[in-house]
Amino acid sequence: MSKVVLTGSGRELEACTGQSLLAVLQEADHPVATSCGGVATCALCRVTVKQGKEHLSPVNEDEITHLGSVAKILGLRLACQAIVRGEGTVVLEVPEVEDVAAKKAEKAARLRQARAQGSGRR
Repeated sequence: MSKVVLTGSGRELEACTGQSLLAVLQEADHPVATSCGGVATCALCRVTVKQGKEHLSPVNEDEITHLGSVAKILGLRLACQAIVRGEGTVVLEVPEVEDVAAKKAEKAARLRQARAQGSGRR
């Protein structure tokens, strides 16, 4: 059994060999962005491996395609493609999941307010 430690919260998750980081995060109900369901087509599940990359599968072609060739240097991985290999501790930085619907609603409210203020000046 391996451990996945999340920076910021310090939360420790259990991970089995052969499990993707995406599966580990989802099983622990930790929010992680994805729209493709883990088949490496959306690239939303990017994470940064701070420590323990040796306990994960090597970066694959899908990851290079979506993250670029500097992915290895920066520690970027697609959580759906990074598979736990062997026992150890992996330290991850997982970006916050943006609530796109809430952002759109806020923008619409600002636009309505700006229009209302603009029509009141006449």
